[in-house]
Amino acid sequence: MKVSFRASVKFERMLRIFRDTYQASPRPEALTVAYVVMCAAALEAILNDALLEHAADKWGQDQKDYGNALLTMTFRSKLDALPVLLTSHKYCFDKQYWVYQRLVALISERNNVVHPKPKEHEFPIARMPHPVFGGAPNFPVFPAEYYAAVDDLTMGAGSKYTPLEYHEALEKLDKWFLRRLPDGISRIAMLVPNAKG
Repeated sequence: MKVSFRASVKFERMLRIFRDTYQASPRPEALTVAYVVMCAAALEAILNDALLEHAADKWGQDQKDYGNALLTMTFRSKLDALPVLLTSHKYCFDKQYWVYQRLVALISERNNVVHPKPKEHEFPIARMPHPVFGGAPNFPVFPAEYYAAVDDLTMGAGSKYTPLEYHEALEKLDKWFLRRLPDGISRIAMLVPNAKG
C-alpha cells in the first residue's frame, strides 16, 4: 500500500524550530536568509499540497495528470490560482489584504535570494591624504553605510518583512483560509468575489 504524506507538515514543524532558534539567537540576522527561504519552501509545499488535494477531489483517477499540470505553474500563479480553484471560481484573494501582501513579498524575497544578481550601491567616497604616508589626497575614505552593506549577512532578505512576519502570514493562510474551506467561506476576510467567476 502506498502512503502519501503532505509535504507541508514537515515544513510547519521545521518552521517552529526556526522561529525558536531565530528568537533565541544573539545574531538572528545570520539566520534570516535560511529562515526566509524555509518560509518560501513551506509556502510552496502548502500550495502544492492544496492543489494536489483539489485535483484528487475534482478529478479522482485522472488527478495525476491534472495535478502535475497544476504544479507546473509559477510560484506566484499557484498562490493566485489557489482560492479561485478551491472556491469553484467564486472568490480570489484580496490583493490589498496584509496576508496576501506578505506572501507575495515572500515569493519575491525568495527569488532574490535563490537567484542572486550583482547589486550596485552608490556611496559618497571622500578622498584624503594617506593617514600614514601622507601625500596627495587620493586615499579613499568609505562611509559607514559602505561597511554596513558589506557586512550585511541578510543579503537584503527581511528588508520588507521580517522572517517572523512571513511565518505569521503562513500560519494565517492555513488558519484563516485553508481550515475554513469550504464551510466557513463567509468568514474568510482575505477573499473577495472573483469578477471572472
